[in-house]
Amino acid sequence: MYKKQCQTTESSSAIAPKMRFCSRRSAAMIMAIMCCFALASCSHRGKAGSGQSETDEARELVMQSMAAHGGTDKWYHSGQLQFRWTYHMSDKGPKAIVDSVQTVDPKTLAVVHEVPGKEVRFGMNDGQAWILPADAAFKPPPRFWALTPFYFIGIPFVFNDPNASFEKLAETMEFEGKAYTQVRVTYNKDAGDSPDDFYVLLIDPQTKLTKGTYYSVTSKLVAPNGPGPIKFLSLDNLKDVDGVLLASGHRTFRMKDGRIGEQMRYTDVTGVKHLPANTVDLSIPKDAGMK
Repeated sequence: MYKKQCQTTESSSAIAPKMRFCSRRSAAMIMAIMCCFALASCSHRGKAGSGQSETDEARELVMQSMAAHGGTDKWYHSGQLQFRWTYHMSDKGPKAIVDSVQTVDPKTLAVVHEVPGKEVRFGMNDGQAWILPADAAFKPPPRFWALTPFYFIGIPFVFNDPNASFEKLAETMEFEGKAYTQVRVTYNKDAGDSPDDFYVLLIDPQTKLTKGTYYSVTSKLVAPNGPGPIKFLSLDNLKDVDGVLLASGHRTFRMKDGRIGEQMRYTDVTGVKHLPANTVDLSIPKDAGMK
């Protein structure tokens, strides 16, 4: 999923720039954006106890979930995030597996994937997707897949995004016998390759932890004929990674009649750890092919 992102603030008190790459901006523009979010944060904090709007309440719920998962300060300042994401598309057969070890900078979203057992690397840096060797093949397309696993393991932090809008849904959603608060996330029209994507977060009303999300995929790279079917992805077995709670596995379910249906896929998330900044070179190799 190619998402625009402004690489700026890491405050947990306001929805700050996160997942949808922006082109490079001047320091003055960055400061202006930071000021806007600071003012917005003060504005809806001042409404507490005096009747928040539904949008403010939804935004606040997402911020509370980020705090419950460890807070954006730890998310942005713990160095590079490395993990192996092994996606079993069981509905397509036992060999339909997408597997890579990836290292990501949560601040800049520069990422490098290494494909186990193959001399293939791919990634993205400053919005440019690449693959090495230049003539190597990888499915799904590297431009789509470069940040897709990070976008899921990084829930709810990836919604720390000024391009995002939030709506608290009136109904709760039940999953495995528990009712969750629902917050719908949508994006501005200029937000990356797939601005029509939407996500509905299931947030535990007591702990504020996010249990999962159902979502649509609209990227023309993988859905050329229109949005794919809505699926639900769970965040299972949260693991404390240097103070940040991240899923160590996912299950993917079909959605049926607006409810979570049968399981169709699963993901193993292993080797999750932080590395000191700049441990892995995330720059585009000179001989890489552009995607």
